[in-house]
Amino acid sequence: MVMDKNGRIRTSLRKTKEKHRGQACRTYELKVDRSHLGAETQSRLKRLFLEAKWFYNSLLGNGLWNADYKARKVQVKVKDHFEERELQVLSSQMRQEIIGRTKDNIMSLSRLKENGRKVGHLRFTSHVSSIPLKQHDITYWIDGNRVHVQRMGTLRVRGTEQIPASAELANATLIQRNGDYYVHVTTFQSRLKAECKASVGVDAGIQTQLVLSNGVMVEEEVPLTKKVRRLHREFSRKEKGKNRWKAQLKLDRAYDELTRQRKDIRNKIAGKITKTFRVVCVQNDNFAGWQRLWGRRILATGIGGLMSALNKAHTPVEVDRFFPSTKKCSGCGAINEIDLDEQFYHCKSCGLGINRHLNAAVNVEVEGLKQVPTERREVTPVDTKTAAELVEYFNGIPRVRASLVAEAGSPAL
Repeated sequence: MVMDKNGRIRTSLRKTKEKHRGQACRTYELKVDRSHLGAETQSRLKRLFLEAKWFYNSLLGNGLWNADYKARKVQVKVKDHFEERELQVLSSQMRQEIIGRTKDNIMSLSRLKENGRKVGHLRFTSHVSSIPLKQHDITYWIDGNRVHVQRMGTLRVRGTEQIPASAELANATLIQRNGDYYVHVTTFQSRLKAECKASVGVDAGIQTQLVLSNGVMVEEEVPLTKKVRRLHREFSRKEKGKNRWKAQLKLDRAYDELTRQRKDIRNKIAGKITKTFRVVCVQNDNFAGWQRLWGRRILATGIGGLMSALNKAHTPVEVDRFFPSTKKCSGCGAINEIDLDEQFYHCKSCGLGINRHLNAAVNVEVEGLKQVPTERREVTPVDTKTAAELVEYFNGIPRVRASLVAEAGSPAL
């Protein structure tokens, strides 16, 4: 049967979607090397994000649903009048994706409103931080350590070596953040079938961030540095103007560096746990409440993001927030009161003595497995070899300290 062009396109898209369902979708961040950016390229980059702002605001002002992505000129408001500006760098595919992204935002607001949520509307913006690059080999393509962007030329980047050679490149996003530029590349690649243990329970805490039911304790912290505090003082002394903007940019870059360090720690810890265990049981703790009570201490650990990252496990299980994981005895099930400053749990019924966090982690695992189908429900016995391997791996991560919990309940030295 002979199909027309649209029929062939729809068939191709259907086959591509079916293929992607069996693949893993991963995104890689490539940083543009500013030291190799020429003056003309920097000027074109600034122009690109400026034109994206013009185009987005014109969509909101002149009507989105009848917008023409092929239009090369837009009306820009300058003080109390409008001027016509030409789009020199923003390509048709970029404009098309900006239109699609804006429509998606409006439909998302509409669905929230239908569900009874109070929503506002899209507003004009003074800054656009991301440009969608729709199609690999057309809107952008990668050649070694260089990324070619349509109408932009070549950008030298760092990080292309992390993309596997067998990965299928999809769309990408050009991002501007704190004066630096990044390219986020989306890829599809075959899923790695790793042999996983059955299950593990995870208890989150303030002093000790994670305790696993197999006895592994993990502490991690990226506190505010002296540099950040100094930049805060400098920023507070600046008056409104250009110098204050420069001080704000330096402060944002310093915070961005801390955020990247916390994100790296989070990904490495969560990735190791989710690859080692098939079922990961966690408790739905109120981390927002923790933040209000302990402030910077919680901010320095990023425990909320770390626990959320554990949802990437093959079978993530969440235990109810009000389940008494700390008070309940993991041996006999009795409920015993325990203060926040007590690190050792002693059961008055059966006499069990155990570290309070390990006791909670075991209870979380047992309770979480009740939500798993019977044929897949299996409490993993403590494997000292696996626990020792986890401790060795975690201790190899900067700013992370890991240890084993002794059988008596105190941290192993």
